[in-house]
Amino acid sequence: MHTLNLFIHFVSDHRYLGYALMFALMIFEGELILTGAGMLVRLHAFDPIDAYLFALAGVLTGDIIWYSVGSYLRSHHSHNRYLTYAISKVKKLLPGVEKNPWHVIFISKFIYGLNHSTILVLGYLKIEFKHFLRVQFLTSFIWSLIFITIGYVFGEAALAYTHRFDRLIVLLVLFLISLAVVERVLAWVIEKREQQKKK
Repeated sequence: MHTLNLFIHFVSDHRYLGYALMFALMIFEGELILTGAGMLVRLHAFDPIDAYLFALAGVLTGDIIWYSVGSYLRSHHSHNRYLTYAISKVKKLLPGVEKNPWHVIFISKFIYGLNHSTILVLGYLKIEFKHFLRVQFLTSFIWSLIFITIGYVFGEAALAYTHRFDRLIVLLVLFLISLAVVERVLAWVIEKREQQKKK
């Protein structure tokens, strides 16, 4: 309990540095960072409004960067093999990416490891940026709220089970692994459904 209190006080005393770090990490990784932020909100180390706004700003910044990378690659490296792989992966899982990109944006946001490549492909396909940003903002607003809430609820359950810092960390790691597995299974189910539609 003493170690946990020290951790909470340390994070709370440096919360704006924590927000800045969370903002930067959200550009590359979303679900795990948001879940961790939700736990820190439950521990009263982070302010819920500040944490949410910094996370949302980070994910939107990341989305704009990934879209811009896709647009740049279309203009300068259209035959790049990594880009070709990313496009084929997205089209395989979400074949409606060209016909209905707005539906695809929402679905890909909830499939671990697929969102960035999807946004890159949308940039590559030159989907109108204004509409992309509008749909992405709404999707990110909902997505960020869901995962921060998941982290908060998990933090509540974990603290009910133990107040020992080491056990809390073990529970967090196990929970994050389980979350990643669930999202991978979801991606597999969607892929199978899309394959059946093609038959």
